[in-house]
Amino acid sequence: MIGSVFVLLVGIAMASGGGDKTDSGATNPASAAPKPGAAKATAPKPLASAPAAKIACADQDDRSAPCTVTVGAAFALGKHQVLAGWTIHDSGFGMTINGKAKNISDDASTMFVTIKFLRGDEVMANVMCNTGELAAGQIEAMNCLPDGTYTKKFDKVTAEAAF
Repeated sequence: MIGSVFVLLVGIAMASGGGDKTDSGATNPASAAPKPGAAKATAPKPLASAPAAKIACADQDDRSAPCTVTVGAAFALGKHQVLAGWTIHDSGFGMTINGKAKNISDDASTMFVTIKFLRGDEVMANVMCNTGELAAGQIEAMNCLPDGTYTKKFDKVTAEAAF
C-alpha cells in the first residue's frame, strides 16, 4: 500500500515536470534570431524624471534677509540646506524644531539660522538652530533653542542666517 502511494506521487511529480517551470522547447529570447517579417522589438522609453523640487531661499543673495519657508519643506541659506521633513513641537520651554541640515558648500562650515513664526507682522515665536562644524556634504541633526514661546497661531514662517 505505501509502495503504491509512493509510486503514485512519483508519477504525479514526473507528469507535472517535477517542479521545473522552464519550457524545454522554448528558445532564449536574447539569442533567438528574428523571424523574417517579424516586427522589431523596441526598447521601452525611459520615464521622464520628475523636475527637481524648488528649494526655498536657494536663489536669495542675502542669506541674512528673512525668507519665507514652509514648515517641513527644504530651504537653503548660504552654505547650508535644512532638509525636508523638519517638524515643530512644544518642548515644554517653547516652540522648537526637529530636523537635519546639510553643508552644501565645498568648505567646512557651521550653520546658524533663526526661524520666526509670525502672525501678520507680529513675531509669535523665534527658534534659533545651529549645527556643529560640517565638512562639505555632511548632514547633522540641528540643535534648536526656543525663545520660551509656543504657538499654533502663526500664518507665516521665515528663516534667516544668524551669522
